[in-house]
Amino acid sequence: MTQDPDPGAAGSAAIEAGGPNAPEVPDNPSFDPADEAMCARARDRFTGDRNRRRQKRSPHATPPQLIIIGGLKCGTTSIHHYLGLHPEIHMSKPKELNFFVEELNWDLGLDWYESRFDDQFPVSGESSPHYTNRPRFNGVAQRIHENCPDVRLIYMVRDPISRILSHWVHATGAGYETRDFIETLSLPDTSYIHRSMYWMQLQPYLEYFDRERISVISQEELSRDREGTMRKAFSFLGVDPDFTSEQFDREWEKSSAKQEGKYQVMEKLIKLPGLRSLDRNFDRLPESMRWMVEKLVHDPDKPPAPKPEIPDDLMEVLVGRFRDDVASLTTWTGHGFEGWRDYS
Repeated sequence: MTQDPDPGAAGSAAIEAGGPNAPEVPDNPSFDPADEAMCARARDRFTGDRNRRRQKRSPHATPPQLIIIGGLKCGTTSIHHYLGLHPEIHMSKPKELNFFVEELNWDLGLDWYESRFDDQFPVSGESSPHYTNRPRFNGVAQRIHENCPDVRLIYMVRDPISRILSHWVHATGAGYETRDFIETLSLPDTSYIHRSMYWMQLQPYLEYFDRERISVISQEELSRDREGTMRKAFSFLGVDPDFTSEQFDREWEKSSAKQEGKYQVMEKLIKLPGLRSLDRNFDRLPESMRWMVEKLVHDPDKPPAPKPEIPDDLMEVLVGRFRDDVASLTTWTGHGFEGWRDYS
């Protein structure tokens, strides 16, 4: 896990973020049907809440002290569960609230959002990978800062190309993606590319938050040294760093099932009108029940699902696209990322 070794003020971070090495973000990204379908489902999951005439504020409602801002397919589900095991931490159910995305759940209101948390815990948090889905969703960091100025942010990252492959397996398995693999990854402005540009995604957060409030954790680090990584995460959040749990061994939403029949059948079933409520409420189930379903559907004991092969020429293009982004992120964090490809 990485915290900046020499934290500065938000203003200094903004100057650095807007300097000559700041990545350019396209003003009008091309239509991405897979990302469109994924985002539509994220909004649909809160249809029941949206249809209620009046949102009652919980007596223990509070702004969160922690937000995991992404990235997609970088281990956010696992760390969300590990954090929630700590007796001083309350993690939201469902995990992905997507409240600060104006196009998703901003309309549900602040009372609804703060009621997802519990002021009886020193730390409450949520995890929404769509908070780092630029350029599709903008203004997220500003909304977070305006409503939760003292929040701490964790950004999960992963080898950019490995993240793309996992994203592709997820999107095809869920039926979001039907395009050709090589043709799609050859495009420069799909969500597959943008969501792996971690330095670009971080820019708005560097404008609004002190660097000491942002922690970057790689999925590789979490996988390689889970207890050590969680100790650092707990220290970052100001809770007992020595807490541990045998449930740290659990790996959530592994890709082993994404291409198998039972997963794809379930994905089709939960889209039927009579079964949509199951999809909307699955994340709200007790942890023990969720883990039973997780073992049935994702089968965490199986090896990862096979990933598509990237031709050498396309691999060279992808490495080139991420070269500057990885270099800037590495400079900001103060070290390289073990287990990543060579992007230099």
